[in-house]
Amino acid sequence: MNTLDRPAVLIAEREISTKLRDKTFIGSTLVMLLIVMAAVIIPAIIAGSSGPDKIAVVDDAGARVVQQATQHYEVVRSPSEAAARQSVTDGNAKAALLPASNGYVVVGKDKVDTEIESGLRQAASTVGMEANASRAGLTPSELRAGTQVDIQLMNPGKLPGIVSGFVTIGLALVFYMTALGFGMMIAQSVVQEKESRVVEILAAAVPIRSLLWGKVLGNTVLALSQIVVIAAASLIGLLATDQADVLEVVAPVAGWFVVFFVLGFVALAGLWAVAGSLATRQEDLGSTTLPGQMILMIPFFFSVFAGSSAKTVASFVPIASSMSMPGRMLTEDVPLWQPLLAIAILLATTVLIVRLGARLYERTLLQTGRRLGYREALRLDAS
Repeated sequence: MNTLDRPAVLIAEREISTKLRDKTFIGSTLVMLLIVMAAVIIPAIIAGSSGPDKIAVVDDAGARVVQQATQHYEVVRSPSEAAARQSVTDGNAKAALLPASNGYVVVGKDKVDTEIESGLRQAASTVGMEANASRAGLTPSELRAGTQVDIQLMNPGKLPGIVSGFVTIGLALVFYMTALGFGMMIAQSVVQEKESRVVEILAAAVPIRSLLWGKVLGNTVLALSQIVVIAAASLIGLLATDQADVLEVVAPVAGWFVVFFVLGFVALAGLWAVAGSLATRQEDLGSTTLPGQMILMIPFFFSVFAGSSAKTVASFVPIASSMSMPGRMLTEDVPLWQPLLAIAILLATTVLIVRLGARLYERTLLQTGRRLGYREALRLDAS
């Protein structure tokens, strides 16, 4: 495509101005913004407002055990064991730590959280051993000599496991939802122009390929603008909830994500336009857009749910790489040659798909009698 193609630029401007006046497009963008802001802010608010779990105790020994736990718990004093149990029943305490014949018993309402159980068990063991050591004339440091265990990771992740998982899925989901949403809008726009016969007027005024380039260019600009708005909303949410550490890791990958996004989106945009040109009515889009949906859906689930080895392979497969490679770069140390190679493969594939899409678009855009299939479109004469 010649980037200075004036008819294509005019078509792109027409696409952009039409979408910006479309209430459905504006509404979907606002809904996506609200979802992103909620996904960033609400978990932080809940985590900050929930406070530490309350543990009911009946004596100072139990209080020392709770305070010794590595997790932060709040001690709730109860005058008796019955009162402590009642606090658990009423929901005023998460659990109760009560004295037993050989230590303590942890009392829960219908279950005891594994984290609370292991934390209190370890704390009770530590407090008990220190008391026994004191009676034997040993200091706590002498008792624990030679027992320290440190953690060393051979391939540490850049983010905590849960956070990196959410961010990885989020990047893949942004590409999937944006490509699918704009793709359907491109296909619907082409069909609407065919149904209203506007396409015949446009085709008489500008080359058909310029119509395709204009739609691809205009929707790519709109999609990137939407991504920028979403990124800005995420930035505001992260800063407002003191999650700047996540931003420090995600920011360097953002540039790579934009490159993968643009190349993958342009390739798919050409296919979506062809899906619209094959149809003659809106009802036909269910079948003509199915290949595009599969091209998006299969790599999405593969990049999110596959194992690490499979994700590595997917990060070099065109379209799938737009969703897999940025996620890998967030969670592991990826050599520079790998994203560069993936981009080269994706770029070559995008050129081939766009060239094929342009040929099919030229052959089928003015075919208004009936819905065409992809095989039939490939057999049509270019004339």
